[in-house]
Amino acid sequence: MPQRAIQLGMLVTLSLLAPRPAFAADSAYGQLKPGAISRAEQSGVQCELCRDHLFDPAAVSARLPNGYRFIPAGEYAKGDSGVAALVAKDPRYGSFAVGSLCFMLADSFTVDGARVHPAGATPMAFWWAHAERTPGTSPDPRMQGAAEWLQLGSWYSSKGTNRERIRATDPMAEFVDVRVRRIGPDQWRLRLPLPGEVVEAEVRGSGERKKRNTTGPGFMTVPFTGKGADLFTVFTYFGHHHQAASGTWHAKGRGVFTTAFAIQGEASAFATFYQDGWQAQSGLYRFGE
Repeated sequence: MPQRAIQLGMLVTLSLLAPRPAFAADSAYGQLKPGAISRAEQSGVQCELCRDHLFDPAAVSARLPNGYRFIPAGEYAKGDSGVAALVAKDPRYGSFAVGSLCFMLADSFTVDGARVHPAGATPMAFWWAHAERTPGTSPDPRMQGAAEWLQLGSWYSSKGTNRERIRATDPMAEFVDVRVRRIGPDQWRLRLPLPGEVVEAEVRGSGERKKRNTTGPGFMTVPFTGKGADLFTVFTYFGHHHQAASGTWHAKGRGVFTTAFAIQGEASAFATFYQDGWQAQSGLYRFGE
């Protein structure tokens, strides 16, 4: 959907900077189980840009849901050579957790059928960490798909969003001047201001854009932490496309991400993930209800 311009040179430039067109549905949502407190939907995802990292769980004071634990990097390293190299270089990191900070830009975000942001795409960011249920515990019967993450934080635009509705589907929601801005073809500039630090990144996609190799809808479950530790979200989704990417990530200040991105060698251990074109429905549930 290139933008039109009067001069050919302007046409080329603007077409490179224009948002991707909407993607046709290549599947359908799965059926979420009854009992959801709230329902939400995200669609027209222009980008989802993620970066893994190590962090000290002691720096996160949030309560974990009953029966869950972070997977220590020393264990996670058995299946990840980059993490293994960091742990081998400094055994202290064996007790750290593996997190993922993601930024998104979505054309539409609705909660319980109502749009929760002004006209145009809305940016957001979330922070998850690899986790698992402790031995001997059972999942809530309404959980679906993999349950391999815990949510540690989420941030939505402070400009014009319906905070009450967003908090109805995401009890951890915070509202800041989060920015996800296209600065070139498959190139993005990101910014997340947090108490005590600011995270910034530039990401560029490259190579072939590939459709997710799967049939039918996907499911995943993500429990919350802290004040939301009694709740979890189930997502059903489809339409993911992936692309190779490179990114430069920085954090300035005195916070978890500043410490994480300062670990020697971490930039070469963790790739930047780039995906787009997907859409998801989600249901918020309370454990045991």
